[in-house]
Order: sequence, then C-alpha cells, then structure tokens
Amino acid sequence: MSVAEIKSEMAKLEPGEIAHLAAYARHLARRNEAGYAAELDTQRDQLEAGGRIAGAELRRLAGELDRAGL
Repeated sequence: MSVAEIKSEMAKLEPGEIAHLAAYARHLARRNEAGYAAELDTQRDQLEAGGRIAGAELRRLAGELDRAGL
C-alpha cells in the first residue's frame, strides 16, 4: 500500500482513530531509538504504581496533536 493510499484511507477515519494511528506511527518511528524501550518501561511502572502524567507533559502531547491537526 502506498503512502497516498494510506492518506486517502485515513481521511475517512474518525478523529480518535487518526490520533491512535498517529501515536502508533510515532511509536514505530522511535522503536529503534536508544533508551526508548527503557523509557516506555519506566512510564508503565510509574502508571502502574498510581503515578500520573505531569501537566507539562500532557500539554506537550496536546500540542503535538494540535500541530498534527488532530
């Protein structure tokens, strides 16, 4: 499937589905970065221990979604 075909199909999706795919694409793009897996493990451990996402991080993520048009 070409990028043009993917874009065409994504244009038919609901905003929530697009946001999910955007997050998945970002994950795929970062999966080979040094330290990324450890970062994910740390975040999971913090959430499982009752931790929360800091407001600054939430605003950063919201900004990324805004810039992506989601």
